[in-house]
Amino acid sequence: MSGLESALEPLFEWLSVNPGWTGLIIGLIALTESLALVGLIVPGAILMFLAGAAVGGSNIPILPMLLWAMAGAIIGDSLSYWLGRHYRDRLRTLPLIRRYPQALDRAERLFRQHGGKSVVLGRFIGPVRPVIPAVVGMLGMPPGRFFFANVSSALGWAPAYLLPGIVFGASVVLAMEVMGRLVAWLVLGFGGFLLLRWLIPRVDRPLRLAGNRLARAIGRHPPPGQWQRWLLPLHAAVRALRHRQGWLWWLALVAGLTTLSRAVIVSAPSGWERGLVALFNAQRTEALQTIGWTLTQAGGLLPVTAAVLTLFAVLRHRGEERRARYALLSVSLAVITGLALKGLIGLPRPSGLATTGDWGSAFPSVHSAAIAALVTAWITLLPWRALIARRVTLALGGVLVGAVSISRLLLGVHWPLDIVAGLGLGIVFGALPALVDGGARQPVRFPAAVSLSAGVLLAVTAAVTVLDWPDTRAHYPSRADLPAPSSERLGLAGPGAPFVAAATADGHGVVADDGAWNAPPPWRWNTLLRWISPRPDAARLPVLPRWHEGRLPDRVFIRWDVDPRQRWVLRIWRAETPAGETRSLIHLEREVIRPGVLLPRLRRHRPEPAAIESLGIGEARQ
Repeated sequence: MSGLESALEPLFEWLSVNPGWTGLIIGLIALTESLALVGLIVPGAILMFLAGAAVGGSNIPILPMLLWAMAGAIIGDSLSYWLGRHYRDRLRTLPLIRRYPQALDRAERLFRQHGGKSVVLGRFIGPVRPVIPAVVGMLGMPPGRFFFANVSSALGWAPAYLLPGIVFGASVVLAMEVMGRLVAWLVLGFGGFLLLRWLIPRVDRPLRLAGNRLARAIGRHPPPGQWQRWLLPLHAAVRALRHRQGWLWWLALVAGLTTLSRAVIVSAPSGWERGLVALFNAQRTEALQTIGWTLTQAGGLLPVTAAVLTLFAVLRHRGEERRARYALLSVSLAVITGLALKGLIGLPRPSGLATTGDWGSAFPSVHSAAIAALVTAWITLLPWRALIARRVTLALGGVLVGAVSISRLLLGVHWPLDIVAGLGLGIVFGALPALVDGGARQPVRFPAAVSLSAGVLLAVTAAVTVLDWPDTRAHYPSRADLPAPSSERLGLAGPGAPFVAAATADGHGVVADDGAWNAPPPWRWNTLLRWISPRPDAARLPVLPRWHEGRLPDRVFIRWDVDPRQRWVLRIWRAETPAGETRSLIHLEREVIRPGVLLPRLRRHRPEPAAIESLGIGEARQ
């Protein structure tokens, strides 16, 4: 260990006792290690390893430390990039750079050979690491392209530099045991990211080329004659495959038809839909109920109707009678079709809401269909030349559509596939103005119509929220509407194994106090790393989570078997009946954990009645 490292060792010991400063120190280390000039003399890799060891040897949460390291690396590279763009060729004359001409030359060769990928590669290559951002700035790499490469590479750099130290600090013996697999997981994760980045352009380009060939094959206009008018939307939709927006429209059509077929064939929600709705219901607090109800008003009939009528009026005032009619028709068709499907299919809503008489059927979500149709109409009406306006509308409109859709799940009034169907329906009908235009040139003043329509939508949404009308908040279910405790566990993937017992107690005394049942190891970094050990020990591994109706168990016990690869896991959920009675729902399973290639192989088995009695929990049943 060098003199600098020995001097810093007491500092990291102090940080383990005072974790509030650890994140700031890690961020500063990452920043200086990434900063041009300074990074050439700072032993950043060693300092990051020591910082990771301090984190691993204490109870400091790792996620905030990783975020600090990522932020420091991003800021350091950004400052280096700015230095390169500011000084340009004068960068070579700076005193410290003149002392390391080889690093600058290597960084320049790396950039000329690999282009933007050199920013990602440079993070992991010794002396080039703090120089490559300045070089790409000096050579004129666009800021947006650099920012993407900078952020994406920092996501892999921070774990790669911190985790080895964390593993070492957690336990030297454990570090030697899992280091090989940890490195393998890091390599796989970073390699998967690079593979995905390499693959996406090579899939996107052939798809758009195929769309171009198809568009040339069918021609610019549909066949002349009396059928031309009716073939125009289909013809425009096929020609739209030249663009990503066209592929999105066809994807929305496939999603809508697929979910419609699923709802017609199976008139009941899937198990994973029930599990996901239960998860949202369990997390729904009074504050989240208010937020969800406020967001969902933007997809209500009154705000959407006011917005589309404003759009119709402004377009008509501009002399665009035809486009005004089609914009109004597109949103109207989405809403009417959604309401018609509700009456025809009759899919029940969550929590039995449809049986109360205050709610109709679930499929599809008309709120999602209405807001998706309106936003899609906005985007299709904007001119191609108004690139910034289209991007801003796409970003803000996408956030609005996503917020309304998630609010329907958060409020517990729709199944996930209802949302997917509503979004597909809205996008398909919302693109009607573009389809019937057949690619005609659009006026530049359309952004004003879209802006006014969006303003009216927000204003009416605020008004109906303040007035609590017509969609009142009391109309929606709350967590007080509790169903009776279920006889089987409802996990995130759907119904699971039945509970082995149900007691009226709060869970205490369910198992015998003879020392056979113990609390499982807590979830910490040293216990988490045991899950990638090539020699897993069931007694030392923390218990993987299980959910029931969106909640984790209130109490968990484990009991070791003679075989170190096996254990019993007992989970207890407390549930309240509509009558106010508290019951303990008891779930038992036997886990068999065997070595695997990169992770242990876990098998769960339901217990036999004789095993339940022999384990001393039979007296809990009623």
